[in-house]
Amino acid sequence: MNLNFKRHYHLFVWLALAALGLILGLGDQRIVAYTAQSDAPIQIAHLLTTLGIH
Repeated sequence: MNLNFKRHYHLFVWLALAALGLILGLGDQRIVAYTAQSDAPIQIAHLLTTLGIH
């Protein structure tokens, strides 16, 4: 395990930097919730039936 970490430590560093960048860059983005139309579940069920998915 130690040998694998020494070989690939730069990948772990890049992954950590990418995660940190996303957290800091997108952390203050607002989430806007919205509601679907009241017949949306019926439309989805019809679509699944049309596609042959039960």
